[in-house]
Amino acid sequence: MKIVLLLINLFLAQVLGAQNYDVAMKNALQTWQQDDTAEASAKFEKIAAAHPEQWLPNYYIGLINATAALNSTDQDSTTEILNKAQEAIDSELKKSPQNAELLVIQALIYTVYLAKEPMKNGQLYYPKVMEIYSKAIGIAPENPRVVIEKARFNLESAKYTGGSTKSICEDLQNAGKLLEDFKSDEPFYPDWGKNQLKKALTKCNYSSFDTKV
Repeated sequence: MKIVLLLINLFLAQVLGAQNYDVAMKNALQTWQQDDTAEASAKFEKIAAAHPEQWLPNYYIGLINATAALNSTDQDSTTEILNKAQEAIDSELKKSPQNAELLVIQALIYTVYLAKEPMKNGQLYYPKVMEIYSKAIGIAPENPRVVIEKARFNLESAKYTGGSTKSICEDLQNAGKLLEDFKSDEPFYPDWGKNQLKKALTKCNYSSFDTKV
């Protein structure tokens, strides 16, 4: 009987833990949608601490802070925000180095460093970003965020390298179907990319990383 009661208690604890996780994630995502990035990040940090087995809280910490850093005009604040994003992504990439969604955020973090100080950081971060997207494409070639963000980066780079954008624009045009077809049964799985794709296609001969994810 004691064993049965113990199993029941464990089951109830798991159910309640899952429910608490779901409620907390919905609340944090809603806060982010209201453009309160600092508060949303703080909420995801609490969720990550309470549910270390879940990768998505740290994923969203990385995404939120990477995009916030891109829009920041204060150097000290930008560095602090990027450090927070990097710490969150590092913690998950150690566990799942082949997670293409995490690799996209890592590439975005490096892209912010590159965009903020291109002359200083170009030689260091450009090859890193290219390497990450190459790895991510190899892992998940049908992932729309991988395809879109890789193309956006290449489109921006073409402004400086003078390379052709034809194949890049073709990749972007094909990414629309990837967004429609991509499905995941995991709750709160990333589904962004539509706005980024639309803006990139509108400016297919050039791109900018100053848009909000």
